[in-house]
Amino acid sequence: MMKYHPLGIGFKIYQLIKNNFILLVLLFVIQRDSESWYFVYGRYAFLVFVFLRLLYIVASWFVEKYEWKDRTFHIHKGLFVKRTSTIPFSRIQNVTRKTTLFHKIVGLTSLTFETAMDGEDDSIHFDVLSKKHADSLIDLVQPGKQQAGALKFEHVERIHDNHELDYADEESLEKYDENVLGYVENEQQNVLDKRRHVHFTPEKKDLWKASFTSLSFLAIIPIIFAGLDTLRPFLPDTEGVLQVLLASKWLFVIVLIFAIIIAVTFGVARTFIRYGRYEISSDSRYIYIDRGVLDESYFAIEKKKIQGLEIKQTLMKRIFGLAEVKLISSANPNKGDESINVNSLYPFLPLQKAYDLIEELLPIYQVKTSKLERLPRKSLWVKLLKPSWLWLIATIGLFYFKPEFFGIEQIWWILSVVLLCFIILQRFLDYHHTRYAVNEAQVQWWHGGLTSRMFITKRRYLIEMSYSQSKLQSLFKVASITTMNRSTPTHIETIDDIPLPFAQAFEKWYLKRREDVDLVEERNSNLES
Repeated sequence: MMKYHPLGIGFKIYQLIKNNFILLVLLFVIQRDSESWYFVYGRYAFLVFVFLRLLYIVASWFVEKYEWKDRTFHIHKGLFVKRTSTIPFSRIQNVTRKTTLFHKIVGLTSLTFETAMDGEDDSIHFDVLSKKHADSLIDLVQPGKQQAGALKFEHVERIHDNHELDYADEESLEKYDENVLGYVENEQQNVLDKRRHVHFTPEKKDLWKASFTSLSFLAIIPIIFAGLDTLRPFLPDTEGVLQVLLASKWLFVIVLIFAIIIAVTFGVARTFIRYGRYEISSDSRYIYIDRGVLDESYFAIEKKKIQGLEIKQTLMKRIFGLAEVKLISSANPNKGDESINVNSLYPFLPLQKAYDLIEELLPIYQVKTSKLERLPRKSLWVKLLKPSWLWLIATIGLFYFKPEFFGIEQIWWILSVVLLCFIILQRFLDYHHTRYAVNEAQVQWWHGGLTSRMFITKRRYLIEMSYSQSKLQSLFKVASITTMNRSTPTHIETIDDIPLPFAQAFEKWYLKRREDVDLVEERNSNLES
């Protein structure tokens, strides 16, 4: 069995400091002189928590270990209660490799294998490990690379089976048989170079579009206000400074322009750092996404494990003709790490490029926008006549409290009318955007108001479907269709006010799903034989 890298202790201590930094500053800097009981006892509780957490981090490193046998990972965890997780390589859905600034400083990386299992131990995470060891682990679980890496796998497995490894032995693992390793890596690189094809890398104009479309320059506003609120006790009287600015129009304009320049610079820099080195590539079995300048990440997913595709357009992206393509799979990527959305191909793809990229990466999916059917006119009446509980509750609240804004006493009914107009606009746009198509083995929805989404999946990936009718829908002979795909969490799609005959035909179409599943199983068994 192998121990985790010893620098994992340092990484967890770094995370402990980062996650509790604000609380640390509040207790020991801003409120250091406070004698309130909740700050006094809070400081003692914080110190006890940090001390116990440090003990746990160090002690758990000696206990937690991992190994692999017969194409299966065995993860041993637990300081007081021992538990072992057994995860076969075949259950691994996604591979995510991330190199943060911390990892760059020490010349290491992190690695996560996500599975389709649901629970506390549904993924295998290595906080810190060497880049060579990360490469070898990726080679183990990605069958597409084993054509060139079989010799390497065999050699590593033999060392692993014949020795009880601790971390010191991991260094010897990197030094074994340089001639064989060099030969294997050269052969592996030759095979990958022939098979892996780069589909998309953003140009500078794409990054500039992304900077303004994402409105990332607005992210500096909460940072500034949070910083001012934290430093307020150490700053001079801010109200006097504000009065001076408002008294001089030229000074106010200069400060405003300077603030805009700083915000735009911050937003552009943030976008270039996050997406400056972005690459989407694939081979015959996998899709790869590499991204990041300071924090680098690598994501790989097997094509056959993709359950569906989602193309999303916000209002800003529609104005610029951009879209985001998401891959829907059974695994749960970026769990506990919201800083990176690894299952997104690229958040700011030109719309036509998004369509082309889907057909290049996944030829089984065909994006045919010209053949999508629109909703009939009666569906618009259903959407407009449907009661809005949001508007009703908001109007009752406004009538009861009758708030006053800008010195207008009867503004409550104006706000109610504005909200009603917004709801009507949203429903009209939903009617305008909603389109649908079903062919022999694929279903395609496109719906939404200010934000529109297109969803594409294959019949064999749908695990459940149903259609329903409200009393209003029954009157106009329309229905709502709901489909479900296996993912984490379960992906549910609902398209409203579809003509009833189509909903009934869709149910019959779905019942033929068994034919697709049998065909795929037969094809897989033939390949295995």
